[in-house]
Amino acid sequence: MELDEFVKSVLVNVLLGVKKAQDAEGVGAFVVPSWDGGHQYPKNSRVSSGARLKSTIIDFDVAVTVESSDRTSGGGGLKIAGIGADLKGEATSKDTKVSRIQFGVPIMLPENQRNWYEELTNDKNA
Repeated sequence: MELDEFVKSVLVNVLLGVKKAQDAEGVGAFVVPSWDGGHQYPKNSRVSSGARLKSTIIDFDVAVTVESSDRTSGGGGLKIAGIGADLKGEATSKDTKVSRIQFGVPIMLPENQRNWYEELTNDKNA
């Protein structure tokens, strides 16, 4: 998988997972609530909360593998993160290098439109 597709997939799936959790019956209203009554969240340097906006940083730590090889019949290829040419020679020598890439992507968490307090008190009164 290409790095850009991997990052896109992770970010989209995290946000979709949050949205699906918000839709869960009985507990969804507690996931990234839009109104938290001034609740003080535990200190966490990865999460920011204020003015009804909540954000976090998704950290990536990715290993990128680069392979170069030569066949006895000549030619060669370059392989990055599992994508490259298929080498079909009888004798092949490979040189593999692995690099680490670390980065973070800040995201705004989707605001929940459900009211957790109303749902909590309605459940107790039912």
